[in-house]
Amino acid sequence: MQRRHFLQYTSAAAAAPALGAAPSAHAQAFPSRPIRIVCPYPAGATTDAVSRLMANALQTQSGATVIVDNRSGAGGNIGTESVARGEADGHTLLLGALGPMAANPALYPKLNFDPAKDFTPLALAASVPLVWAVHPSFPATTVQEALALLRAQPGKFSYASAGNGTPQHLAGELVKRQTGTSILHIPYRGSAPALNDVLGGTVQMVFEASPAILQHVQGGRLKALAVTSAERIPALPQVPTLKAAGVDAVIGGWYGFLAPAATPADRTAWLVQQMRAALAQQATQDKLAELGSVRIDNSPQAFASLMASERSRWQKLIRDVGIKPD
Repeated sequence: MQRRHFLQYTSAAAAAPALGAAPSAHAQAFPSRPIRIVCPYPAGATTDAVSRLMANALQTQSGATVIVDNRSGAGGNIGTESVARGEADGHTLLLGALGPMAANPALYPKLNFDPAKDFTPLALAASVPLVWAVHPSFPATTVQEALALLRAQPGKFSYASAGNGTPQHLAGELVKRQTGTSILHIPYRGSAPALNDVLGGTVQMVFEASPAILQHVQGGRLKALAVTSAERIPALPQVPTLKAAGVDAVIGGWYGFLAPAATPADRTAWLVQQMRAALAQQATQDKLAELGSVRIDNSPQAFASLMASERSRWQKLIRDVGIKPD
């Protein structure tokens, strides 16, 4: 994917105001210029894929020009802050994810934004479960066998993550607390190097987003013990859920879109309507399914409720375990 993906602008809504007139921002047609989705992560990641999927779907639905602006760094904080502190006129939106919207307030003591106050939720786009996968040499094929082995040999085995405080790390720590096991955490700078070491057998296991790991499981290079969603996923129908295996832990990466809190209500209403219609397109649903996303309520209310519950859950875990950022 290109770092910037510009879509053809077909809307006639941005007609120029009459000469001599000085209408307010409210009176101007909206959108009057391209809508920019800030993705606070690098191009090529699942967050980027969801951002570009929404950009295309929103273009098709509304006729507006939509661009994706990748502003990565500091665990998603740089791009997130740029939207919180930017112009609140509806033309700049944020791809929100678990890190900046839920976990980072407990990881970073001095954030320049408040995820609970500085944003208005528009639509929850995707919920992507993680897969607990192990190297083929790991002597267990089920969750129960793995837990028995981990309890019998505490600290012997390790799991890789994309970095301290990432969903992959938090998932591993939650499973450890729920099961009373000891697994050594090995943080990496991103999912790719973490997966490489698990594929090579240097590290025995990983909790990774389904899009990144499906090909390795389907190709036999990794064994999937469980998925972290509430129900089995179509891409791995033979793999049980953690909950079915006796571990009460539903975990997933989630991705939604937000506007700055001061965005005018009529513009947020337009964005909500257009985004929900865009997400309802069959082509959009098919592509989300390819990413491993499960069906969700994409309303702003559901998104707000999810973020509130996730902030409570993950911030408590981060503080209890003493997780620090890289």
